[in-house]
Amino acid sequence: MNQITILGATGLVGNNLLAKAIGRGYKVKVLVRNSHKLKGLTPQVEVIEGNYFDKGKLKQALEDSVAILSTIGPPLSNGVTATDETNYINSMAYMIEQMEANHQFRLISISGAGIVLPNENLPLARKLMRVMLKTTSRTTVNIKDKELKLLFESGLNWTNIRPPMIKEVVDGAFTVDENKFLGMAVDVNQLTDFMLDEIDNKRWLKKAPIVATK
Repeated sequence: MNQITILGATGLVGNNLLAKAIGRGYKVKVLVRNSHKLKGLTPQVEVIEGNYFDKGKLKQALEDSVAILSTIGPPLSNGVTATDETNYINSMAYMIEQMEANHQFRLISISGAGIVLPNENLPLARKLMRVMLKTTSRTTVNIKDKELKLLFESGLNWTNIRPPMIKEVVDGAFTVDENKFLGMAVDVNQLTDFMLDEIDNKRWLKKAPIVATK
């Protein structure tokens, strides 16, 4: 039974991802601040209670997993402090360092449709979204831009998925593109299926696909 690690398992995406990983037969490690928020736990799940910024706990959560799936992200508000920004960036850098040292290379994470790769040319719709996000969540955009740059420069087999708004139910088909903005929302079930499929799929290695339900 392959083991994966899920970071951010108590959120909307993380809870859905955990349930589907269990259903697919994975052994799962989760790092959470409050284990009482977890749903549907089974013997397949190993819970590590702690903070993402705690390097010791993060190292423990990464060990022996064939893939790391992260839904971690700062809140979409301007209440994120400069210290928070530093902590998020440092944790991503530490995770990359530990994974490379452990010869663990598959990392699948989430940012957003307004986040950019180094030297990426944005179509107009994404430019407008980025402007809007910076108005309400400038620090969050800074964090996710820097995290993506760290991944881009790393030796990991990373995939950074960039969705628009994530909702519990969105009617339509799942769409994916390297650069184009395809819709205003994505269905969480379609998103988490895509994340789990990408563990073994090599289509989006070292890329940051834009996804949506349309």
